[in-house]
Amino acid sequence: MDEFIEKLWGVKAVRYVCLALLTAMALVSLIQGVRNAAELSQDFQWDAAKAFGMRIDPYELSFDTQKAKDYPPLAGFYGMFEDKGLKQQMEANQFPSLLILLIPYTFLPPLAARYAWIISNLIFTAGIIFLLRRTFLKEADRDLFAVFMLLMIAGTPYRNQLGVGQHTLFSFFFFLLAVWCESRYDGRKENGEKGRDHKVSVALVICLFICYFKYTLTVPLCLYFVYKKRWPEIVISAGMHVVLTAFSAVWLRDSFINMIVKPLKVSSALAAEGGLDLGALLNGSSLAYVLALLIMAGLLTMAVRLSAKSNGNTGERMDGIFISVLILWSLIITYHRTYDFFVMITVLAFFLARKRKGWFKAGYAVTLVSVFFILRVFSESDASRIAIGAVYYLFTIAVTVSAVRDMKDEGSNGSS
Repeated sequence: MDEFIEKLWGVKAVRYVCLALLTAMALVSLIQGVRNAAELSQDFQWDAAKAFGMRIDPYELSFDTQKAKDYPPLAGFYGMFEDKGLKQQMEANQFPSLLILLIPYTFLPPLAARYAWIISNLIFTAGIIFLLRRTFLKEADRDLFAVFMLLMIAGTPYRNQLGVGQHTLFSFFFFLLAVWCESRYDGRKENGEKGRDHKVSVALVICLFICYFKYTLTVPLCLYFVYKKRWPEIVISAGMHVVLTAFSAVWLRDSFINMIVKPLKVSSALAAEGGLDLGALLNGSSLAYVLALLIMAGLLTMAVRLSAKSNGNTGERMDGIFISVLILWSLIITYHRTYDFFVMITVLAFFLARKRKGWFKAGYAVTLVSVFFILRVFSESDASRIAIGAVYYLFTIAVTVSAVRDMKDEGSNGSS
């Protein structure tokens, strides 16, 4: 089967037809995503950032949503939605140190800020494609890379991500920028430049600091930097958020603990409303948090063990394999709507790192198509989410088991 597909893909006419079809689909999806974003962008959280800038506690307004309309700038923001017969309310589920990152957009009026956010997300999209080409997917041939990037844009998750004004494009761009910065550090070290092992990369710290915005995705992904032994940058970037949280407590005239507890209370109300994640699967049960902690502990152990073996023995192959494991688990261990699943495209790195059996490739294709397109066909009904969730979990477990085997193989090859 693999040979047949390779021969078929080797026919130029087949490739061009495939690329043309995907280009048309991606263009339609992109246009619709922009139109939806111009109409709504309801997840942008301009209101929460604006309230913060006005020294008004956005978390208290999330608990008492009617009170937000007592403030003219916020009332005007909600009026844009009410004029269209839509309901919008404060939902500040971000930590204050993260809301601060949106402050520049609050200097614009709500409608102008919405368009600025659309343009920003389009720039982040271009940046993601650029950085994937220079990091995890650089081994893909040109046409294969184009197919996967077009698939990403054509898929429902990306279109909805753009349309609702979510923040995953923003965070994932800065995560990949951090990966690129780290890879340049590795390249310099391999070229014999000495004295860099104890130097902190300021660029990497800044990128990590910003990428935590969508922490439900990027905190698990940042285990990649544990594997890369970038502990100073991890600690400093996290410490910057601690400092800003302390500042926020003073700014909002509240306690440091409340600056952590309040956003968690707001976000916990959404625990059962995800797509394929454990919280949605277990209907918000506390068991989901226990399982998430256990999985994170397992991924951390994997990162540490892989790091211990990475003294020149593992190389770029394990980079792609490990990031694929992190991507797949990060989307299901905590709350995620399916609009975050466009990052699944990165799992192509798993197949570029080592040759995989045909059934493995078929599993990825089925999982990708199911999440990107079939869920939308069935309007994400409970039955479709259960069925596609089963496919996703099985594929994730299979990738993880294979990655553990690859890790052992790399270790034995390096020691021989």
